[in-house]
Amino acid sequence: MEESNIQFVIDENGYKHYLEEVLGGGGQGVTWKTKDPNILIKMKVNPSTGEPVVDDDEYEKFKRELDEVRILDIPADIHIAKPVSLLQKPYCGYTMRLLNDMKPIKHWIRPFDGTTKPGLFLYNTGGLRHRYELLMNTAEIFTRLYAHSTVYADISPENIFASGNLESSEVWLIDADNMRYRFDVGKQIQTPGYGAPEIMKGELNSLQADEYSFAILAHEILTMNSPFNGELLTDGDGGGWDDEEVDYADLASKGEVAWIYDENDDSNRCHTGLGPKYAFTKNIKKLFEGNFGEKGRHDPLSRPKMRDWYIALRQAANLTAKCKYCGSTFLVQLEDIQNCKCPFCKIGRENDRAPFIAAIIMDYFNVDKIVANVNEEIDSFNADGGYGVETVSLDLLKRKEPVSIKIIDNMDGDYFLYNYHTSDTSFSERVEKSIEIEISKGEYTIRNLMNRSVRIGTPNSDYGEIMPNSSKRLSDINNIILTMSVLRGDMTDYLGDEEFTTDDIMHLRERKIQFVLV
Repeated sequence: MEESNIQFVIDENGYKHYLEEVLGGGGQGVTWKTKDPNILIKMKVNPSTGEPVVDDDEYEKFKRELDEVRILDIPADIHIAKPVSLLQKPYCGYTMRLLNDMKPIKHWIRPFDGTTKPGLFLYNTGGLRHRYELLMNTAEIFTRLYAHSTVYADISPENIFASGNLESSEVWLIDADNMRYRFDVGKQIQTPGYGAPEIMKGELNSLQADEYSFAILAHEILTMNSPFNGELLTDGDGGGWDDEEVDYADLASKGEVAWIYDENDDSNRCHTGLGPKYAFTKNIKKLFEGNFGEKGRHDPLSRPKMRDWYIALRQAANLTAKCKYCGSTFLVQLEDIQNCKCPFCKIGRENDRAPFIAAIIMDYFNVDKIVANVNEEIDSFNADGGYGVETVSLDLLKRKEPVSIKIIDNMDGDYFLYNYHTSDTSFSERVEKSIEIEISKGEYTIRNLMNRSVRIGTPNSDYGEIMPNSSKRLSDINNIILTMSVLRGDMTDYLGDEEFTTDDIMHLRERKIQFVLV
């Protein structure tokens, strides 16, 4: 579709929108940038000619479909650029609002023609940490969308927009006109290269098909390779995804070709891009296997859920460090944390890396405090005619449970621990900053952003408490330990009432976060 063919369109409210450039196209239309940087135009086009669909019957049908999207009960704080106003005839389309300086996430996918070196492309597009954060935020949007039983139906690099500022990881979905409740989906929509096998075989869109499409997108962004674009496609008949004469591409789209990193089938290996060693945590690899392995390709219900992706990508972002030589971020290999180095630059591989801070987060029970208080309450409960609650086991209380690890660059800057590091949060809770670590000229300032106090010390010393909205300045952070209750409330909130049971013991854990220079 030539950009000069249409100069402007008019919406149902009479506003004129001047078209500037095509931003991208999905399974059913083209998205235009307008002179207003916050307004985009989506127009339905003929997939064969690329020309706008101009037909009265199609217009009325499109209008009815758009009305179905407008009535979806989707919370306003989910980052979806919903249709705002319908275009006037003859064009089937609508306006939507989007923040300025956003661009399609396809800009984070390296061209598969080998013209761009993976390491350089990775650095120029924000590094590995930025990719984890973009995908994490995308997975969060879909997780919240699916909580409302809504199928998005056309996940592709053209329909997900990310901030053009590499310091930001904000993500929005566009092209919401295909969204439907999962029990009201009557379409087969996909962007070539991103459709689930069952869609390619004629089945309808579903949550599971969306999850498969997301896995393809995540694979391309992290590894800079399509999950099936291996030797069979590139060498089998001398073609690739775009070569209509290659049967392997059709087979791959229907789930009949092995994943390029399949541990049980090496028939379709790929040796370019960023390998799993540098891009996958163990959990992320399991999620890809759950989609692209034999079972995932043929059994949609067996695929990992979007919330699994959100958690795994958040964990991965927490395990990245910044190279002091090239400035890129890399995944810290926990199996060999002392010797891991930046794999993206020669200087980083050959020289000692800068130490980073590993915040080791662990839950434990304050045995003396709990035994003294809890068993007294249990005895009283039983004496008053309770149903014989068992007293607390010291073996249980002495157990320590590792929770997670957060890597912090030991470089000047502001770094944060979030509420999911310092508390047991549910997915519905908004992610909030809880601890700030400010590093400046060799000094460390730990600032408590929570509404509860935090105890600070070392294994051998107690430095007292950091009260809410207060801070502590240190000359050395190595082996500093922060201790806090797991929940925001006080221990007394869970004791002394008639509803108390041993299940409440788990709420009395304390959390230690120990900073270790590695």
